[in-house]
Amino acid sequence: MPTIVTEIEFQKFRGKLHNQFKHLADSAMEMLDALCSNNKTASVVRLSLNPLFRRGHSALFKAIGALSFREVSNVENGEGEDSQPQEREEPPLLELIAEVVPKPEERRFYLLGLDCTSVERQYAKTLADRGMVYQPTQIKGNKPITIGHSYSMLAVIPERKEGDAPWTIPLDISRVSTESNSNQKGIEQLKAVLSNPKLAWSKELCVSVVDSAYGNKQFLSPLQEHQNLVTVARSRSSRVFYQSPVISETPVGKGHPTWYGARFAIKEPDTWHEPIAVLQLSYKNRSGRIVNVTITAWANMLMRGGKATPTHESPFTLLRIESFDDAGQSLFKPMWLIVIGERRGELSPWLAYQSYRQRFDLEHTFRFGKQNLLLTTFATSDVEHEQQWVKFVMLAYVQLWAAHSLAVSLPRPWEKHLISVPSARISPSKVQQDWFRIISQLGSPAVSPQPRGYSSGRKSGEIQSPRPRLPVIKKRTSHASVPKIPA
Repeated sequence: MPTIVTEIEFQKFRGKLHNQFKHLADSAMEMLDALCSNNKTASVVRLSLNPLFRRGHSALFKAIGALSFREVSNVENGEGEDSQPQEREEPPLLELIAEVVPKPEERRFYLLGLDCTSVERQYAKTLADRGMVYQPTQIKGNKPITIGHSYSMLAVIPERKEGDAPWTIPLDISRVSTESNSNQKGIEQLKAVLSNPKLAWSKELCVSVVDSAYGNKQFLSPLQEHQNLVTVARSRSSRVFYQSPVISETPVGKGHPTWYGARFAIKEPDTWHEPIAVLQLSYKNRSGRIVNVTITAWANMLMRGGKATPTHESPFTLLRIESFDDAGQSLFKPMWLIVIGERRGELSPWLAYQSYRQRFDLEHTFRFGKQNLLLTTFATSDVEHEQQWVKFVMLAYVQLWAAHSLAVSLPRPWEKHLISVPSARISPSKVQQDWFRIISQLGSPAVSPQPRGYSSGRKSGEIQSPRPRLPVIKKRTSHASVPKIPA
């Protein structure tokens, strides 16, 4: 159920959103509306031609350069306690986004998705901290990499019924520096979201779903400090796990205690022991095809850890998922999932699999952001401006989500599949198509611009000093030091 169902609630949310911008709030708010209503513009500067942006193109770039958000409240900063009484302080950005996160109804937990996307900046030679990042390619034999920046996004994945369009609610998106990696950044983001007592899910069961890039001890072991978090991570089909050791009742002699039991190699079925459960279920995919699923579960499995990652203290449930059609033919290669966390017993194997399947809603968000919200289009040479723009784009996506129950879907003549389910949750692109009507009726909290003359601009003959060319950071597998470039 959406958290905003009336126009008054949406206007209040937009008023709080307007107060989140510390500088040039009116320009930033109009730029946000121009981005939310964009369906033709292919460059950022053309947003200044949008009817919802009543200022000039110079104001647009000034707003981008001044973008900053209220990340923490004044009281958390030690301010405001001894200050004079003022108007009510607005909540930080994360707490404001949490206001539009619906409480789960059918499932008993909040579903969180974590993944990375890349911003290609191959020719931005003056941009700092560029590295080798992943980018898919359709040319067989080519390495799926490019030069640019990687961004990690943590989002809430709301419940989805049959016919509903895939949505996510981004909570945070941050750049992964070349000195860090996606695992470290993901741990930081999850810790910030789970440790905030003001958020609705701080004491509720949360399930995070991640792909195989996160299914390792460096990511999973530090998360075990969060007792209300269960992680469903995909495992590579070449992994080797272990059974829990058999504890002897008689005291043992000297030596290191036994941490791991019998070996369990995914590629070697003869090393598999008897599973605790084998389930056979079926579901209908979006094309209407029936998919038969067989889930095999092994409990209390272990992965080999180290001194800094004591994974022997964190057993998990291992799932093997096989998909077949009605004729019994295999549709995909078997999928292996790791279900780890203190409360993993509250997730059935089928529920864990269904939760992981919804992880792909993140891919829809990334694709929509790049195609419709100009996520990777802002060609700046300033890392800080790029980071703020990426966060600004995700904020525009949150605003589209907040208004999805107020938008009217007007399917085109060839979109008959959208007409058949009128009660279904509409897609982000349909909300974007109706955004101009929504804002025209409800208005904007931004104040109309007042002309104040013309700027003198640069003086005639003034020469700008060229920006220095910066190298591409290439990570080494050895322990050799990597030159540090300020981000």
